[in-house]
Amino acid sequence: MELLNHSQILAALSTDSLACLEILDVVDSTNRYALEHKGAVPFACIAEYQTAGRGRQGRQWISPYASGLCLSVKQCYSALNKPLAGLNIALAVTVARVLRGLGANEIGLKWPNDVWWRGSKLGGLLLETRQGKEIVIGIGINVKMPSDTEGISQTWVDLQTVLGRPISRNTLAAMLIDQCLQTLSLYPKLGLAAFREDWLHFDLSYGQPVTLKISPDAAVTGTGCGIDEKGALLLQVGDQRQAYVSGALSF
Repeated sequence: MELLNHSQILAALSTDSLACLEILDVVDSTNRYALEHKGAVPFACIAEYQTAGRGRQGRQWISPYASGLCLSVKQCYSALNKPLAGLNIALAVTVARVLRGLGANEIGLKWPNDVWWRGSKLGGLLLETRQGKEIVIGIGINVKMPSDTEGISQTWVDLQTVLGRPISRNTLAAMLIDQCLQTLSLYPKLGLAAFREDWLHFDLSYGQPVTLKISPDAAVTGTGCGIDEKGALLLQVGDQRQAYVSGALSF
């Protein structure tokens, strides 16, 4: 079991722009912790274990002690040249690029920001904001999970299985912090355009029949057609192409 190491992560960072890094043993949610952080930004926190880890659509994120990466990165913007619509898409592409760079072939993204491999979930992202200018991105990656892990409602896979070799959580943390900081810095200037081409490469729904649950009592079925310039999901429904900004996607 490899525990998180503060000095090792800082030494592996290629940037000095991170203002503060905290390693937590146990916390309810790294995203909540980061949102309430009042110190300097950019700020990152990583936990060995979350008692109330959160995913999208109010789901719980389950990761046994020291078996995954539970990372949150916070950035604040004093002024924005462009709206941040689509930032979750850009960050999902950023994470997928990092994993691909490690040798994780066949990585795919399920709109808007779930990370999959061969039909199993490898990780996910949760973007939260306050007042539109405080941004926290939470990243959960299964790294080396016990085979008897219970409570996960869908098929899952871990990064060690994907790579066929062990991977240091400290190295992975540093790589993700580096690249996410870069995306958070550039996105207000570049917008989604710099990420759409790679999204098309990773998009698991493109050209596939999918169902989008848009409320507890309503769902729409169509064919995936990628995303628009703001990151909305495009579905071909009958003879119309429609855009959706929220919902739970299934194949």
